[in-house]
Amino acid sequence: MKNTLNLLFIFSIIALTSCTNGQPEETLVYSNDFEGSSLMQKEFGSINYAYNTSEKWFKFDGNTVLGRFGLGGIIIELKDLPTHDYFIVEYDFYVHDNWEGNGQRGNGEDVLIFNVDNTSIYFSSIINSKCIDQNCDTVQSFPDVIKSRTNPENANVANPNLPGVCYWKGEIGGSKKFHIKELIPHSSVSSNITIGADIKDAGSDLCLKSWSVDNIKVTTVRVIDL
Repeated sequence: MKNTLNLLFIFSIIALTSCTNGQPEETLVYSNDFEGSSLMQKEFGSINYAYNTSEKWFKFDGNTVLGRFGLGGIIIELKDLPTHDYFIVEYDFYVHDNWEGNGQRGNGEDVLIFNVDNTSIYFSSIINSKCIDQNCDTVQSFPDVIKSRTNPENANVANPNLPGVCYWKGEIGGSKKFHIKELIPHSSVSSNITIGADIKDAGSDLCLKSWSVDNIKVTTVRVIDL
């Protein structure tokens, strides 16, 4: 999956530079792996917490990740950005335990939210029933928008074989990793990037379902005329 995404991004960059007769200049403006390592770069921005979300971490799959969260989200506030024409926004998104993305509760789908400023990149339902292939009866909208429920469980999943953390604690398939990577037209000197979820009936202890995020990177791309 990662190789496919990388090839798509290479082709996208080639296409945009061919059309403009230029070459891309990339600048990493925000990076956070939540490990406190030297790879952490936050000089252009910071994370704030929105609608019922507060800062916390936990160890998962051998890494420190930001979470677990229920209904809520984080906002990466960027400012004083270098001149650019595009963003590349990249992160790992984990769903934990029993996500109900197939509309079995009417309008109660569990949804990934990803916005850049006022533009919705993803508002997409995700299901996790512990199925680890794409031959399940369950469906979700991701990677499409929420009203499009034609995709199988595990569509565009990076790793379906992770253990659950509470409701399905220790059970393989109880958590799943999605690697999000999007090339987005953008040129403003500031930006708010929202990563969050609208999940139903998680409970105050978040045992039934939750989510977390890791390895956030934001790269600006400037097309330089030759």
